[in-house]
Formats: sequence, structure tokens, C-alpha cells
Amino acid sequence: MMPRILDALADRPPRVFAIQTRGPLILRDIDRLRTLATRTTLRVSFSITTNREDIRRLYEPHCATFEERLQTVRVLRDAGIETYATLAPLLPCDAGELTEAALGASGRDLIGDPLHIRSTKRHGATTREAAFRISAAHHHDRCLDEADQARVVEQIDHIARSAGFTFTTGPRGFAKLAL
Repeated sequence: MMPRILDALADRPPRVFAIQTRGPLILRDIDRLRTLATRTTLRVSFSITTNREDIRRLYEPHCATFEERLQTVRVLRDAGIETYATLAPLLPCDAGELTEAALGASGRDLIGDPLHIRSTKRHGATTREAAFRISAAHHHDRCLDEADQARVVEQIDHIARSAGFTFTTGPRGFAKLAL
């Protein structure tokens, strides 16, 4: 369905069009994306949740690996498509390695979002019950702790700023895609 959507958008382009994905299948449509990018402001927000494959296999077993995600971001960037590495939702990770790899792949400011639980985030995406079960079974409960998530966000922000970039989270971060 995506090829037809992109063709329709190319025929009647909006002012800005943002795509949020975590799948390398987007590369199938790279020619259409290039065409669309000449007619509108096109932004791809590519989700990278962790640099740890053991964690990805637990929480996102059917999703692309860390390296596949980075490679997809690089290919989109090299094709001239405005592509953001979106660190969301943040799963247990090595914040330094994740941040440096995301910056290297995208060459842009980072957008992100920690894991959220409904008690601290009343609207929008939150952590699913399955993540709580996985966290409990594998002793990752700490990753759901609001203070731990804030610490990881601060680490990423510090590393990004040290490299001359920003890391913006939540609605303010994702709003950058629509500007």
C-alpha cells in the first residue's frame, strides 16, 4: 500500500510529510521517496530503540537488528532524504554507544522518547503490558523506572550536545518533524 500512498502524495504533495518507521522495507520505495522529497518537505523518523541485540530480541523479536536500522538510516541519508534517528522507545542500552551510532548514521539532531507508563503519561504511546512481563522475567524492571529513564535521557542529551547536536524528547521532539 505504501507505494500507492507515496505516488498519491507526489501527485498532490502536502507542505510537510513525515514517516515514522522502524523497518528497512522503506528502502523498497527509495525512488518514490526521492521523488516526493523534490516536491515537499519529506522527513523520515527511523526508530532505533537499543544497541543491545539481546534486548532487541526480547522486546522486538520481529524487528530489524541495530546494524540493519543504522544501515537503513545511512542509505536514506545518502539518498538525500532528511532522516532522523529516533531513539524511541528507549529500551535498556549502552547510552553512549547508541547515541554515537545514531549520530554517525543520521548526521542530525536526535529525537527520542523514554518508555512510558500510563501513570506518568496520560496521552499517547505508552509501554504495553508485554513489556512489563518481559522486564519482570528478565530483571529489567529498572528500565521502566522513571528516574532511570531520565538518567538515560540526560546521558544521551549530554553526548549529543558534546558532539554539537541536540536530543529532544516527547511531543517537542516529534514536533520538529512537522515544522
